[in-house]
Amino acid sequence: MPAAERKGDPRDLYRAAGVMPATDVERNAKYNQIQKAMVRPDFDVIVAGAGAGGATAAYFLAQEGLTVLVVEKQDLPRYKACGGAIPRQALEQFRFDFNNVVQATPSSVRLTFPGQPPVSLALPQCPIVMVMRDQFDALLLAQSRAELLPATAVTKVTDRDDHVRVEAGGRLLTARYLVGADGATSAIARCLGLRRDRTPGGALEAEVPLAGNPALYQEYASQAVFAMGVVPWGYAWVFPKREHLSVGILHSRQGRIDLRAALWQVMEALGISLEGVKLHGHPLPVYRAPPWPFWGGQPQETLSTRRCLLVGDAAGLVDPLLGEGIRYAITSGRLAARAIARDDLSGYEDAIWREIGHDLATAGLAAGTYYRIPRLSYRLGLRNPATVQRMLGVLSGQVGYGGIGRRILATTLLWLLGIQGR
Repeated sequence: MPAAERKGDPRDLYRAAGVMPATDVERNAKYNQIQKAMVRPDFDVIVAGAGAGGATAAYFLAQEGLTVLVVEKQDLPRYKACGGAIPRQALEQFRFDFNNVVQATPSSVRLTFPGQPPVSLALPQCPIVMVMRDQFDALLLAQSRAELLPATAVTKVTDRDDHVRVEAGGRLLTARYLVGADGATSAIARCLGLRRDRTPGGALEAEVPLAGNPALYQEYASQAVFAMGVVPWGYAWVFPKREHLSVGILHSRQGRIDLRAALWQVMEALGISLEGVKLHGHPLPVYRAPPWPFWGGQPQETLSTRRCLLVGDAAGLVDPLLGEGIRYAITSGRLAARAIARDDLSGYEDAIWREIGHDLATAGLAAGTYYRIPRLSYRLGLRNPATVQRMLGVLSGQVGYGGIGRRILATTLLWLLGIQGR
């Protein structure tokens, strides 16, 4: 006989009173509901890192009316080793202007290669602006109006079904979502088990004062210089700022390269002294994609969990050819904010692939060609005005890398035919 039909079954008393006792499933569901109600996150979103990607995510999240806490491991404002070149187009998505933090707007670009004639090209309408990252990042963060916790490092992340627990500076913080924007050596990525076995390249950068050196100011105040062929898988640069020159060198692959010696040598050749100038090194997490054609149409790397996302350098979104990352940090920060505002992270990697990944995978192919045969590439490619114009379009954000290989090959052949026909 079923237990409910036995004489004297206690449940008969509940039925007689019109009350049905809860089953175990119902009791567990009710318990879980109560527990969730008790765990009220401190914030809608915690952003780890106050750089361009993190500050952009905070800005767009605040636009959606979400409460945001930005946790930054360094005290602010802080110096950030970076060339500071940003396409104007990348800044157009914000509802405020950056005029107060723009240091310079170069009107031309000069390309050099040892033993080869330099190439100079005008930059109509000055599509690239130069900034100092401490000022630029601070402006972004101020416009976000997010709450800030500086000089505090995140040490542990626990990703749960309905919230994230973050341990930082002896505090336990909770949020509905977490954005990992803490740079190339991301502690967030390590805590979440993401981007394992990634080996970044490296860069070295310095600020050379212009005060008391009018000749140096006149030479470089309005032009950006790219010195190619001075280091394997990389180049050196000179970018103008208001009171100094940002100079540097990068190597996009892992390996032992004496960047300091190479930087001193190329700057000496350009007439720029590094005597007494402090050098700043930082890792360069260039984008890695499987060889063509296996990366076609699909995201390449997991950048999210149930409640967490990686953006910018933490996500490895740096151009393999040019070493640029600010614009991709901004774009990924915006995409992360959009996914969180929709309360659905499942399409984040797809969005990154569509707007960033495919372009950077193509840049990787271009880098693989150029850096393997740099002298020939410079002679046949970068000395070709059409090719250089295409590359300047990429640098200024006006065009992407899509189809660049076919276009460069076609314009190079036409250019060579034109030379032969003279």
